[in-house]
Amino acid sequence: MKRYLYLLLIVTGGLLVSCDSEKVDDVDFDVTISNNLKEIYVEDDVTFEFSGNPAYIVFYSGESGHEYAYKDRLRVDVESMRFSYTITQQYTDDIFQNKETMQIYISEDFNGDYTSEGMNKATWTKLSGTGEGELKVPLCDNKRKEEVSESADFSIYKDRKFYLGIRYKTTVPASGWPRVDVTSMNLEKVIPGGTVPMTNPSKGFGFNFVYLDSKDGNFWADDVKLLFQPKSDNEGTYDVWAVSQQIDVAAVAPDMGVPVKSLDMKSPSYTYNYTEPGEYKVTFVALNANAWNTKSVMKEMKVVVKERID
Repeated sequence: MKRYLYLLLIVTGGLLVSCDSEKVDDVDFDVTISNNLKEIYVEDDVTFEFSGNPAYIVFYSGESGHEYAYKDRLRVDVESMRFSYTITQQYTDDIFQNKETMQIYISEDFNGDYTSEGMNKATWTKLSGTGEGELKVPLCDNKRKEEVSESADFSIYKDRKFYLGIRYKTTVPASGWPRVDVTSMNLEKVIPGGTVPMTNPSKGFGFNFVYLDSKDGNFWADDVKLLFQPKSDNEGTYDVWAVSQQIDVAAVAPDMGVPVKSLDMKSPSYTYNYTEPGEYKVTFVALNANAWNTKSVMKEMKVVVKERID
């Protein structure tokens, strides 16, 4: 266990530095591609063969999220951002037709207190409506079902921290409430080198439900959608919010490498396959280390992966 934890410190926290004189062997290390492959295609096995004496080897594939150059990066410049979604409202009785049951809000001062008190203390700016430039939501104009899809430029928020609120609100006591599904949510940011989507309502956006009125029914977030489904025989009113976790789109996790060899893994090679065509800068970091000192050697190579044409 101690040995495993020590390896993790090396991989995620950089190299250990000490003035202790305990000797660590110099690193003799080289890496080549098996069989000197000249043509590499998507899903091909690419075998990297090692030589030398390193105790540890860490592999960076060069793919997004696994680039050695970004191993210490915590923030990124966001060039632009868009928010898109689909809202489906159904089983809409006459009393709820031609009304804005769903609303979309944003807050920059909500403190993460997912209670009625916390919601009321925050400033919530309404983004949805029927006016020009406002986000579209179903109105069910003289019909029981309507599906609305929207995509909007959110670049104004690319350098800010904020919370999204999706609100289900009725003011007329009734029964036979509309059901609403919010799907296809995507907060997509453009950063140098590509685009990064946020699409998972539960794990990505981190929506929590807050009940300012009745909570009888099914209200939940999963990996695909938000569901607002009041209990059919409840004759009260509803004011239910799905509120995201704080969103800071400029924050990123450091790119990670994969430990492919340690003292317990005497591996002479490592096999990997790429799922997308492109040009990748592959990096191997080879290390010798003890509890006091670390020595390392870095090797880089370019791998060009092509789309296979049958």
